[in-house]
Amino acid sequence: MPLDTITIFTFFLVFVRCSGMMIAAPVFGAANLPVMIRVFITVALSMAMTFAVRPNVGAVPQDMGEFLLVVGNEALSGLLIGAFFSLVLHAVSMAGAIVDLQMGLGLSQVMNPVTGVPVSVIGQFKYMLGLMVFLQVDAHHLMLGAFLQSYQSLPTISTEIAGPIQESLVALLGQMTLLALQMAAPVAAVSIVVDAALGLVNRAVPQMQVFLVGMPAKTIMGMIALSISIPALVGTVQSGVEVVADGLTLAFREAP
Repeated sequence: MPLDTITIFTFFLVFVRCSGMMIAAPVFGAANLPVMIRVFITVALSMAMTFAVRPNVGAVPQDMGEFLLVVGNEALSGLLIGAFFSLVLHAVSMAGAIVDLQMGLGLSQVMNPVTGVPVSVIGQFKYMLGLMVFLQVDAHHLMLGAFLQSYQSLPTISTEIAGPIQESLVALLGQMTLLALQMAAPVAAVSIVVDAALGLVNRAVPQMQVFLVGMPAKTIMGMIALSISIPALVGTVQSGVEVVADGLTLAFREAP
């Protein structure tokens, strides 16, 4: 295929949309990933996808205003795809924060090298573990597949399709919150049982310092429950990725 104006314009649009996706996506948008590597990955993916999406790209804009609108649409579409998939790992991190709160480790904060923000200890552990599971289940391949599909079903973002996208995003936020609660449920249940037992001990022996005895007990029992529930994290992350993929497919399908 000759390297004409349409091909160069298509490459530029794919590069902008891919850049937006890389900024918001997990793994590729990590704060500790060097900028040069991110640019190289974005250029490589854009070159590989340019000829595949070229039939779905319109003509070259004839004025600067239309050109800026097209570029803004590409950036917004990429950010939307990356943000959808990043919600899975945010749900895992939220579950870790809930676990830390139940175990009495809520005040312990460490810096997450991927996102660049401080998180709780178990939240960081679950996030890094969820990141490995995210790659193991080929979620990054699903993200690239959604990127290609967006040029067929979602060439432009307009006010007509803002409603379906908003509905899908709100529904996805609710499902990710429920997923986080499900991941934190085993530790939360153990903490409730320990609190109930400590309450009975306090009624039977008022002289005992329940707080001094209870915090180590909650931490130990919470760690045991956490270690037992770790294998379920694989299925939970995979389920979250499938929910995100279905949400994107539904949003694209409802696009006119």
